[in-house]
Amino acid sequence: MALSSDRNIVSRATILAGLNLALSYENAAVDRLLTRLSESIVPEVKDKLNRHLDQTREQQEHLKERIKMLGGEPIAEKGRLPIPEPPESLRSMIALHSTGSQKEVFESLNDLIIERAEAIMYEGGIQALELLKADKKTIKLLEKNLKEEQAYGNWLEKNNPRIAKRLMTKQLEEKKKKKVTTTTSGSTSDEEHVEAQEQLA
Repeated sequence: MALSSDRNIVSRATILAGLNLALSYENAAVDRLLTRLSESIVPEVKDKLNRHLDQTREQQEHLKERIKMLGGEPIAEKGRLPIPEPPESLRSMIALHSTGSQKEVFESLNDLIIERAEAIMYEGGIQALELLKADKKTIKLLEKNLKEEQAYGNWLEKNNPRIAKRLMTKQLEEKKKKKVTTTTSGSTSDEEHVEAQEQLA
């Protein structure tokens, strides 16, 4: 009987640790989404980020409630999100020379990486909870979070290429216009210079 009791204590502690791990990632995700909202230049993306921020805050609250219900203390710390980092030499070059459009494309790819990683984390968490014979409410909570992460990840995967193409096309068109304007203003000044010389003669 004591062995069964010990096993239950270990199982409960493991479940709480897993839920707090998930919460730590959602804590970090809120910060990331707020940053993305302040920097994004695409209204459609901003709208989707805003909706996902609301979902993420709900996920936070539900995880906190579940942790408390199981007798644990919700973590306030933030986990580290899986964002690829270029080497230092390229990082500074990207920061200095990237346009707003290029940054948007780059960060949208990072958004997708994060969402896929969160989905993998939730899938693993659900499998662990099932092995530990956790209560159905806790498993259902993680399943709901998983569906939301997958849905946002699917939207990013479907729409990122279209948005990137639109941003890059717009950037190229603006570059061409700038070049034409510079060339036109340059040739106008040449004509004025010739005119001025003829008048002097």
